[in-house]
Amino acid sequence: NASASPFVIAIKNGGVKVLPSIFNAVILISVISVGNSAVYGCSRTIQSLGAQGLGPEILSYVDRKGRPLAGLVMAAIFGLLCFLSAYKDQGEVFGWLLSVSGLATIFLWFNIGLCHVRFRMAMKLQGRSTDELVFTAVSGIWGSIYSMCLLLLVLGVQFWVALFPIGSNKPKAKNFFQNYLGSIVILVFYVTHKLYYRNWRIYVPLAEIDLDSGRRETDMEMIRAEMEEEKQINRELPIYKRLWKYWC
Repeated sequence: NASASPFVIAIKNGGVKVLPSIFNAVILISVISVGNSAVYGCSRTIQSLGAQGLGPEILSYVDRKGRPLAGLVMAAIFGLLCFLSAYKDQGEVFGWLLSVSGLATIFLWFNIGLCHVRFRMAMKLQGRSTDELVFTAVSGIWGSIYSMCLLLLVLGVQFWVALFPIGSNKPKAKNFFQNYLGSIVILVFYVTHKLYYRNWRIYVPLAEIDLDSGRRETDMEMIRAEMEEEKQINRELPIYKRLWKYWC
């Protein structure tokens, strides 16, 4: 409800006549833009899952104009959940929907950090050098390890708070599922995938990790020359500019 925006309320209280309608239009366009980008990203992700065999094959369908129609349809179907905002207990519904996705970002970044660490370990084991990489993390693998530890701490604290809500000494099942349902959903998907594909390996050994598939063909000699030239330019910059470019 755009009219409930604090900005719109403040403008109305200020006695400005036209601006609230303009602001409502801006909010509406922004919401449509977010929805459009969400459908775009979601449909392509669904198509990619189907193409990689991580979902039903029909989801990989792309028409002659390059549109992932099956992914668009599925994204649109789930998009219909937005009409639940008109339900009388919309707060309760929103809480449960949020519980499904609430921890997804934490798990996502934990896995990104884990993949980075194992990628670098695989490179070292297979005798590959980071000189082959166009970009390397400033903090190396230690930044990823630090973030993983921090995220595990967040998950642990969230588990405790979900099990024993603040101000209560007794565990509450409803509160637990509302705050930790995302982890259960991820676990169910993981176990289902293992059972369906009968792939019982927990992880891929470092020696078997494929470091080349999907890489773009790049002229590493030219890239190294450009990087060396950039380093030379940076050496001539004042210290504050070098620090700025290094960290920012």
